[in-house]
Amino acid sequence: MKVAVLTKARPEMLARITKELDHVVAWAGEGDVWDDESLAKMADVEAMLVAAEPVNEQLLAACPRLKIVQRLGVGYNTLDLEAAARRGIPCCNVAGVNKEAVAEHGMALILALATKLVDTHQATRAGDWHGARLLTQDSIELAGKTLGVIGLGDTGSSLAVRARSFGMGIVYNDVREIPPETIEKVGARFMEKDDLFQAADFVSINTDLNETTAGMVDARRIGLMKQGAYLICCARGGIIDETALRDALESGRLAGAGIDVFAEEPMPPGYPLLDAKNIIVTAHVAGVNPETSERSLQRALDNMRAVVERGEKPRWVLNGVGE
Repeated sequence: MKVAVLTKARPEMLARITKELDHVVAWAGEGDVWDDESLAKMADVEAMLVAAEPVNEQLLAACPRLKIVQRLGVGYNTLDLEAAARRGIPCCNVAGVNKEAVAEHGMALILALATKLVDTHQATRAGDWHGARLLTQDSIELAGKTLGVIGLGDTGSSLAVRARSFGMGIVYNDVREIPPETIEKVGARFMEKDDLFQAADFVSINTDLNETTAGMVDARRIGLMKQGAYLICCARGGIIDETALRDALESGRLAGAGIDVFAEEPMPPGYPLLDAKNIIVTAHVAGVNPETSERSLQRALDNMRAVVERGEKPRWVLNGVGE
C-alpha cells in the first residue's frame, strides 16, 4: 500500500507515521495550490493520510490509483467531499476518536473561566496576593448555571455529561435528530438556537464547520447572550465572528471566552483575539495528547488497510462512497 502522508499540521506525528508506511510526503503551497513536484509523487498512491492539508480537485486528479482519503482526526473541512465522490473515492475520518479529550478540555476552559484560574495564577506568581484574592469577586459557581450546547454529538454530549456532574442544567440545539437515550443520559432539553443563546450562562460550540455553520456565531447572536455570559469553542475556526467576539469581551458584554480554534491557524502576531480581555486561548490542542494521537493513527491505518489491502468497506465515511 503506497500512502501519501499530508500532515504538515501534525509535525509530531510525521516520524511515527512514516516508520510504518511505504509513503511519500507532500505539502500544499500558498492558496492551497499543489506544485508540480508534489503532484508527480502521487502517480501510484493508493491511500491518502491527511491532517489538515487541502484535498481538492487538483490533487485528486493526480492520483489515478487512489482508493481512500483518510483524515487523521475528526474534522473534514479541508476535504472536497464532492470531488472525491465523483471519482468514487471514499473520504473518511475517525469519528469520536478524541471526544473525551475535547470534552475534558472544554470543561477545563469552563472551570478556569468560572474561577478566574489563569488570572489568579498569574497574580499569585507575581507576588500580588491581595490582587489574586480580589479576583474572587468576579468568580462564579457552576452549580445552577445553564450550559447551552450547539451540537449534541460525540463531543457535545460528552461535555454535557461532565457539566451536569457540576450541577449545571443542559440545553442543546442540533440540526440532527439526537437519539432519545443520549438526551436522557445528559439530561438535556432542546431549544431553538436563538433561544439557547439568550438562556445559557455558558454557550459551547461543538458542531462541524460547513456552509451552514460558518459565521454562525455572529454579532447578532453574541448580542443575544446574557450580560456576563461565557462562550466556549473547541470545534472549528470560522464558526465564530472573531471581531464580534473581541468587541463583546472588550465592552464587558461577555464575561469571558475559552477558544481553542481560530479562523487563521497558527495565529500571526497581532491577531485580534490574542490580547482580548478575559479570554483563554489554546493552540488547537483540545483533542491532542499521546493517547488520542496513537488511537487516531491506529484506527486510520486500519481503515486504509481494510480498503486497499483487504477489499473491505471503509468505516466513518463522510461522502457516501463505499458504505
